[in-house]
Amino acid sequence: AEGINPFYSDIDPYWMAASVVDEAVRRVVAVGGDPGYIAALDNFCWPNVVKENMPERSHKLAQLVRANQGLYDFCKGYKLPLISGKDSMSNDCTLTDPPISIPPTLMLSVVSRISDVSRAVTLDLKNPGDLVYILGETMEEMGGSEFYRFYGERSRGRPYIGNSVPRVKIEEARILYQALAGAIAGRLVQSAHTPAIGGLGAALARKSFAGGYGLEVDLRALPAPSVTSDFVLLYSESNSRFIVTIDPGNKESFEKLMTGVSCSQIGRVTDSGELLIRGLSGGIIIKEDIHKLKREWQAPLRALLRSND
Repeated sequence: AEGINPFYSDIDPYWMAASVVDEAVRRVVAVGGDPGYIAALDNFCWPNVVKENMPERSHKLAQLVRANQGLYDFCKGYKLPLISGKDSMSNDCTLTDPPISIPPTLMLSVVSRISDVSRAVTLDLKNPGDLVYILGETMEEMGGSEFYRFYGERSRGRPYIGNSVPRVKIEEARILYQALAGAIAGRLVQSAHTPAIGGLGAALARKSFAGGYGLEVDLRALPAPSVTSDFVLLYSESNSRFIVTIDPGNKESFEKLMTGVSCSQIGRVTDSGELLIRGLSGGIIIKEDIHKLKREWQAPLRALLRSND
């Protein structure tokens, strides 16, 4: 599994690196990987920080230092050895004046061991009636988010950036990941997915697209003590979260394993073919046909492929 999100570098490359590490780790955990048996490969893609004529050279070098500090701290925190890697350190177009540089980017690939491949978990919803849980807290962390980029581009022609970049509470995350790994090993989890770019809203939609079933979700049930806005609950990209579904018959066993971690039932799988979400007021804020949403989601790529025919 990989983690990548260069947009957080606009705020703080330290937390960009932390988020990348956390995303890659939690993605292997979501499919059944053992969080105690993992290794990683890092790939830095960075603007040139050596040539004196490169614009903002000192700032980009400082960003590189901050990213390496974050990579070190969180790989050490997750006991995650970096066994290999590749760096591309001159990603600039010099045909323009001034040169155009790529965003400071770190991609981390994580590998893990699954003792029994038949126990691997996929993201797709399995059965109507299954219960939907959110693991991990949602915070007001909209900085560098897909929502801010989209809203800024639509409203003023360029992305908003924000300030509150997602952070990682590593001790809480490690306990949560071990708990989920235990539930998966015990065959208590029907499906699992980890929100990242686009937040909870996008992740819920992807689960419906993959399984072909609808969802009923109530945002009032989310563990989000400081959030008072529906759009923040839907589109915050807080780290260390999972959406899982379980068979109702496993409810007691699953919740017992989740004792001591952030865990809340937020809804259920339906056969309605709709994504239905209730906001903090209790009213319905989203009610859309999942097949229509999936067509809209696929449309840009389809258009691009047609244009290349």
